[in-house]
Order: sequence, then structure tokens, then C-alpha cells
Amino acid sequence: MNIIVLNSGSNGNAVFVESPRSGAAVLLDCGISRRQIEVRLKVHGRYLQNVKGLFITHEHADHVRGVPVTAKMYRMPTYLTEATYRGMRVNRPHKGHRFIRIGEAVKVEDITVEAFSKSHDAHDPVFFLVTIGELRFLYVTDLGEHNQEVARLLGEVDAALIESNYDEHMLETGPYPEHLKERIRAAHGHLSNLQAMELVEKHCNGRLQTLILGHLSENNNTPEIVQREVEGVLARRPDFRPRIVIASRYEVGDVVSITG
Repeated sequence: MNIIVLNSGSNGNAVFVESPRSGAAVLLDCGISRRQIEVRLKVHGRYLQNVKGLFITHEHADHVRGVPVTAKMYRMPTYLTEATYRGMRVNRPHKGHRFIRIGEAVKVEDITVEAFSKSHDAHDPVFFLVTIGELRFLYVTDLGEHNQEVARLLGEVDAALIESNYDEHMLETGPYPEHLKERIRAAHGHLSNLQAMELVEKHCNGRLQTLILGHLSENNNTPEIVQREVEGVLARRPDFRPRIVIASRYEVGDVVSITG
């Protein structure tokens, strides 16, 4: 499979996952504009016409801002839970949306997407497992706290995108008001670097080819800090040597190819 992180952060999230065999693709979240998605895909010779399904994790704007125009222009079926749809005051798909249930495997050509429940301050937030042939990709952001399903699946996938949202010291000493700090730290908020690294260190194994760390806070984290933290994990786990990618909140990432 091929994975392209188009954007990852509170300013917008969108991930393109492609089957090289069929040429079909799915889009996980759509938090940047249709135009920006087109521009970023074109960098790698990809096009929205090949996206056969749009899958939404939850209704927050940084995950759905581009949904109405993108889904309408490309007549793209949008998959989301019913509670997520009801919670979308704006940015609802124009038409063609389909409700999904937790644990349901949705088949889009030769791509299968399964939704799992997670903790976040949204109506019915989910994360996704994408399967193409024998290859599996786990997409988890806005997690909030340790999740047993995430922990289990990390040992069963070939690639994963996990949020590493904030550095605890930067958040504690930063300018955010206390109520916002509490929201970020809460079980329905975001994963800190330390929480993300603990998940990786305890539950990943040699199967994982690529680890993408994403949804970095603009004000409470830096790519350099995340790189340092993950290098610490690798030093303690000499049996574990995945390719490490730190997703950008400003520009499209490289094509990450996962092979069997």
C-alpha cells in the first residue's frame, strides 16, 4: 500500500491511502480544503478522482473542514458514524453519506476500512484500520488515553500513524489557560509524547515497517522533541527498527510505500 500524509495537526488532517494494484484510494479525514488536497496529491502524481471513499474519525473542524466541497465535487461516498453526522453543525457531506458502526468492515474496491471506538471530546469518535491484501495500516489521532484495541492492533500492523501531540513540559509552562491545558491532558483530549512512546515501546514489534508520528501541537511540541523521544525508544528496543516519519502540519509528506 501507499500512504501519503497530506496534513497532520490542529490546522487540518487528511491521509491518502492507495492500493497500487487497483489504483483505488481512500481518504482518512478531510480537514483541509479540496483545493489543497488536489495540490498536495498532484505533487506525487495522484488525483482525487481515484479516491473511492472518504472516512471521517469525528466532527471537529480540523478533520472535516473540506468535506462538503470535496464530497460534492467528486461525488465521493462519505463514511462516518451516525452520531458524528448528527454532531456536525456545519461541514456535513452534501449527500451520499453512509453510516458505519463500530467493528464494521467497509469494503471499497480492494481496500477494507474498519472503525474502532476511542476516547475524545466528540460525539462518537473512531480510529481506523485499513487493510489492503495482507497489509494493514492503523490510523489513530485525538486518542486521549491508553486504548486496549490500539495496543493490540499495534502488534498486528505493518504501518501506523499515532498522534504525539504535546510535550508535557512545554504544555505545563506554556501560555495556554489552565482550562485548555486540562482539556488537552484529559482522557478525552490528546496523547502526550510520553504516552505515545509508551504505547509504541510496549506494544509494537518487528512487523511494523513504518511508524508515523503526527498531530503535533504547534505551540506545545516540536519535531525535534518527538525525534529525540522516539530515538530513546529505539535505543531501548534494539529488536525494533521501523522507518520513522514525523508528519508535517504545513506540507505534504512523501509517499510511504508498505510492502509484503
